[in-house]
Amino acid sequence: MIFQKITTLVVLAALCLNFKAVAQINITLSGSVTDQQAKPISGINIKIGSQMMGSTNAQGAFSIRTTLSKGTLFFSGLGYQSKAIAFEGTTQNMIVVLLEEAAQLMEVEINAGYYTVKEKLRTGGISTVSAKDIEHQPVSNPLAALQGRVPGLIITQTSGVAGAQFKVQLRGQSALDLSLSQNDPLFVIDGVPFETGLLATNQLTTAANNPTSIGTGGLSALNTVNPADIEQVTVLKDADATAIYGSRGANGVILISTKKGREGKLSINFNATAGISKVGRTMPMLNTQQYVAMRKEAFANDQVRITNTNAPDIMLWDTTRYTDFKDLLIGRTAQDYRAQLSLSGGNAQSRFLLSTNYQRANSVYSSDLANEITGFRLSIGHDTKDKKIQIQALIGFGQDHNELPRVDLTRYINTIPNLNLYTNEGKLRWEDKGVVYNTISDLTNPLSLLNESYRSLNSNLNASMNVSYVLAKSLKLSANVGFNQFSTAETYQKPNSSIDSFLATLPSASLANARNTSWIIEPQLSYQKSVSQHQFSVLLGSTLQHRQRNNNRVMGTNYASDLLLGSMAAAGTTTSANDEVQYRYGAVFGRVNYSYQQRYVLNLSGRRDGSSRFGPDRRWANFGAIGLAWLFSDWTWLKNHLPQLSFGKLRASYGTTGNDQIGDYMYLNLWNNGGIYDGAATLFPNSLYNPAYSWEINKKTEVGLDLSFWKDRLQFSMSYYNNRSNNQLINYTMASQAGFFQVIKNFPGKVENKGLEMSLSADVLRSEFKWSGSLNVSFSRNKLLAFPGIENSSYRSTYVIGEPLSLFRGLIYQGVNSQNGLYSFWDANNDGALSTADYQLLGSVQPKYFGGLQQEWSYKGLSLNVFFHFVKQRGLNYFNDLASKAPGQAYNQPTLVLNRWRKPGDQADVQRFTAITGAASGSVGRINLSSAKYTDASFIRLKNISLGYQLPQSLLAKLKLKSLRIYTEGQNLLTFTSYKGADPETQRFYVLPPLRTWVWGTQLNF
Repeated sequence: MIFQKITTLVVLAALCLNFKAVAQINITLSGSVTDQQAKPISGINIKIGSQMMGSTNAQGAFSIRTTLSKGTLFFSGLGYQSKAIAFEGTTQNMIVVLLEEAAQLMEVEINAGYYTVKEKLRTGGISTVSAKDIEHQPVSNPLAALQGRVPGLIITQTSGVAGAQFKVQLRGQSALDLSLSQNDPLFVIDGVPFETGLLATNQLTTAANNPTSIGTGGLSALNTVNPADIEQVTVLKDADATAIYGSRGANGVILISTKKGREGKLSINFNATAGISKVGRTMPMLNTQQYVAMRKEAFANDQVRITNTNAPDIMLWDTTRYTDFKDLLIGRTAQDYRAQLSLSGGNAQSRFLLSTNYQRANSVYSSDLANEITGFRLSIGHDTKDKKIQIQALIGFGQDHNELPRVDLTRYINTIPNLNLYTNEGKLRWEDKGVVYNTISDLTNPLSLLNESYRSLNSNLNASMNVSYVLAKSLKLSANVGFNQFSTAETYQKPNSSIDSFLATLPSASLANARNTSWIIEPQLSYQKSVSQHQFSVLLGSTLQHRQRNNNRVMGTNYASDLLLGSMAAAGTTTSANDEVQYRYGAVFGRVNYSYQQRYVLNLSGRRDGSSRFGPDRRWANFGAIGLAWLFSDWTWLKNHLPQLSFGKLRASYGTTGNDQIGDYMYLNLWNNGGIYDGAATLFPNSLYNPAYSWEINKKTEVGLDLSFWKDRLQFSMSYYNNRSNNQLINYTMASQAGFFQVIKNFPGKVENKGLEMSLSADVLRSEFKWSGSLNVSFSRNKLLAFPGIENSSYRSTYVIGEPLSLFRGLIYQGVNSQNGLYSFWDANNDGALSTADYQLLGSVQPKYFGGLQQEWSYKGLSLNVFFHFVKQRGLNYFNDLASKAPGQAYNQPTLVLNRWRKPGDQADVQRFTAITGAASGSVGRINLSSAKYTDASFIRLKNISLGYQLPQSLLAKLKLKSLRIYTEGQNLLTFTSYKGADPETQRFYVLPPLRTWVWGTQLNF
């Protein structure tokens, strides 16, 4: 059979029994393999206006009843070009021809940042996530909607606290010292770099920190970006896709494109949801009866008599009282309300879209603590009639008002279960039976934390404008101008009601403000030319970017009254600090693309970067890449021997990118405040001047294969990458005589990240009942290839040549000794003592593989979408947080400690209970230095489920609506894991796990 572009014959017959306002249209669609041989076509979607009416069945038939006497029928289907046909009257006889397309999906335009490229001509490693996949998820942060959906991209939620950060890593860790050089991808929103990116927005400690440190966790700036406003997220991975971004794209680029106005009549869309959230996977805790039994057994094991002094919790306090602190502190059902309204429309010349959104979600801590998000976006586009001038302007503003405790209350779920919380007068209690709580280790009344107040107001203003002018045929001049300002205002107050009455502490308050402002200007000149079967495309441009960050913090203590906490001037003592940082960046970049017969493709891109983060002589560097692609599906021999193949492409790329994600001014002598000496302020040096260090260099190689079968019904993509980072920036150890122990310098350490990424998607059924699915899985490997002189460096106990950077070392755990009931460890050197000399390589916490599985079914107006996220990894178990609290001491424990050693010969997972400091406590302390705190943390999570129903046209006509959909959605619903701990994603006992969320909503268009 000779392959050729063929046509599909669609015969429309409208049959009416009599003349009425209701028209009946009976449709039969048939297509042909050749012009003479016809066959039925199923799965062709049919609309009247913008309203979906349904699709043809297996016999190619469909019937429509409509109250409209005239209108337009739209036909579309995978593998066929769309067509619009007008109808009028109750009886119609039409013949319509649809052109069959061999690889329609390959014609989709992909946003690559500075240019767009058709999927079939793409040479680089690029993945996309559409609005359809994002909008079906009840999340407030776009990163949550990307988890498990992009090959090579690992996104980890740090906490279930509203607004908390996500960790993002694309294709592994390339930096040796993350305190100097970051591995975060570049975020770009509508052409404007979002400089705040993954940085924590808060300067004061909040419950979002992990667990109580500013250095880990925090609030996410991306919480101010409404996921419902996003049209598409594009992830650029390899050198061919990222080299045009130079140093900024060294760790990948994540492009967020928001929705824009489209031509058409005024369309009003409204979407509202209400939902609930509950705490996710946690560990069950001992009740009072079990706790008391544990304590008594611990004293018996230690052969210590129980007294009122050493055990007031079980001797003096009421042992019939029980408080489930997990339920009390984090067990509320949080409520979630969201609403979005958008208006869009326009004509061939001018288009607009205006949207606004609101969300309020209170906390599982308390209904008084809530996170409110508001925002709006405006998109305006205009083209002159001759299309010579095109203007696209966007402005968006988002605000996140977050109220949290200072500390994650999950940290106190192991509070003694019979603790007396209130006095007879209803006030917080700080002692019981004459025993002051703070005399029992770090015991406190955790409800006091709810009397503290923390408020954070994050505001994000993002604006961009792109103007283009056609100078001549195929030659276009354009300019992209962008502005972003992200500001944060924080307040924290600790009133008398939150202070232990037995501590000599007065109320305190803190204020913090930050503003991050950046602007960017990027003029560009592009040229496209086709000569016979040759296509050329050239792009030249430059970048000028400026960023300024201002921070200030003030802390006031020793307030005389709670009424004065809002005034820093009323504090007995104040301390303050402020920072101002400027960053300048300039570049010129270019791209040359050539294709022959749209079968052979060559792509060259390069950039010359200049960054103010390096010394005067090291500020400029060159980066570039080459990409190649061969579209072999048009090969005659292959078409004859494998006719099922509709598209096939082999691609490869190689290039270099740099990395300037280091601190500002680090090459200069830096000084810190040294306090007061003899009545005068002092300074002390913090770092040495070293203008000689320069850019880290990442060399990236990728080979990819893209296949499509049966007119894109089955698609497969595979990519192998090998990235090597050299010229690493490290803290180089110096002799103490220099006055400094370290200096920043380049080092010839080499890090390799390599992996395999695969994705598969299929349209299983295309009839009236539709079934489609997709699967992606990524395998990655990180390794330190070289580090000259590592044995004499400060990194000798951190890294090992030939091993991953996420390597962990320690004592080898050998379980509970069956004779003495203590945790035992391998004495590797047989010297009779356990020390760092006995440390061994224990493995890595780098995921072995990860990915996602999505299935979607639809029948008429009913649709169901299910998505699973999976990760194969090792991670930290509950021992990591509880190792310092031996089972048997005055702390509650998870119920799994009941499987403990009790007598010689017992085989147990937990050592014998102990109530005092001694050998048993010492062996518990070594847990944190051993393999015992690492366990299999693999999981499969039902990440998202969406069930919706679209009302039929007959009912919508009566309601005078274009569309009406009712739906329910769930997030983080089920987790399948053998993990010994709370949540296998956060891997922290003291951190609130991701919440389970259910929402119910209505979406209408009129």
